[in-house]
This record gives sequence, structure tokens and C-alpha cells, in this order.
Amino acid sequence: MFCISNLSSCEWIALASSLAISIGKNVTADEAGILSNFFSALGDNLGIISAENSNDNSDTNTNNNNNK
Repeated sequence: MFCISNLSSCEWIALASSLAISIGKNVTADEAGILSNFFSALGDNLGIISAENSNDNSDTNTNNNNNK
């Protein structure tokens, strides 16, 4: 079964480049700009969610260690 966490950094780069090239062939310059901004915003928001989840997990671990 395919699992995204098993991809190497080189595979992520290849996937992103391939998708960008494929999408870029089928959109106008304006559409490409909109998609670029959208995916940047998507990435930024995923980063915020990830940081918040890491912080929540860290707080939980700290609380569990203090209760021992």
C-alpha cells in the first residue's frame, strides 16, 4: 500500500516538479499565478496546523511527565 510518509525528499521534489509541469501546461499565466498563491497558502496553513499539533503533543507529554 502507498504511504506518503515513505517518500524520500528526492521523491517529494520529483513529484512536486512533475505536478507543476503537468499543471503548468494546461493553464494560463494568470491561472498559474492563482494556483501558485493557493498552494503557498495551503502549505503555510498546513505548517501552522503541524506546529500546533506538535505543540499540543509536547504539552500533553509535559503534563504526563509532571503527573508521575
